[in-house]
Amino acid sequence: MPKVKHCKLCGNKTAEAAFKLKDGTIYSCQSCDFHFLDQLDEIDVIENDSKGLTDHAWNYIEARVNGSASLLPKRLELVKEFVDLPGARCLDLGAGIGQFLVQLQKEQAEGVGIEPSAVRREYAERKFGLKLRKELADDNYWQADFAEHFDVVCLWDVIEHVNFPAKTLQMASQLLKRGGYLFLDTPNRVTASYRLSEKVYRLSGGQLPLFLENFYSTAPYCHKQIFTAKQLRQLGELLGLQISTLRHSYVTNLLRGKKLILAYRKPEEP
Repeated sequence: MPKVKHCKLCGNKTAEAAFKLKDGTIYSCQSCDFHFLDQLDEIDVIENDSKGLTDHAWNYIEARVNGSASLLPKRLELVKEFVDLPGARCLDLGAGIGQFLVQLQKEQAEGVGIEPSAVRREYAERKFGLKLRKELADDNYWQADFAEHFDVVCLWDVIEHVNFPAKTLQMASQLLKRGGYLFLDTPNRVTASYRLSEKVYRLSGGQLPLFLENFYSTAPYCHKQIFTAKQLRQLGELLGLQISTLRHSYVTNLLRGKKLILAYRKPEEP
């Protein structure tokens, strides 16, 4: 499995090993405080799953299909706060099995999705009749023909999974129309469980990682980095995006939740 040592957020070569886990090492950037796993997913291996959508894979997905279903209406309501969806062109980046695209269809939006997993794409087609694209956001398929094309780009629980999050967000923003919105949600690093795990790890001399191994995994599609609100705000500003909202939970009366939820707007003028 390929590895990376430079910071995956700011690009500086100032990252140092901070927490050693069973199957990887979490690096901390001394320039921007970004925490990331040093291992990368091999996309070609993920895409070329020779087994395909077996009965076992189908049953596995079916058993977990409702795991994030409660978030779907909350995500939809967030989008509808900023965008009139009927007729809107929407891109769901990291669409999974296409559940959010189904929600967009019900709102009469024009939705398309990107999903690198062949198994998930096959499930989406068989279950919902959706034809998801395998080409990633930086592929010429999107960048050549869909630059500034979409009214909405969504990355729901995606940015923490990708190999190079800054590049992914940059490529996604280039597909967004002037005046369009980019929505994302992702785990929040500034939580009590993460902070406690850092302290316990250091006090135990690295013997007790506590919950850190629940935040990261080298397995395909699993979490490779965890963000703070400050880092996502700065990344958006670096890409020329305006912050329309930054929340810590979909529950409005919760001050500090386990998620970061953002709506970026691409300015009308360059």
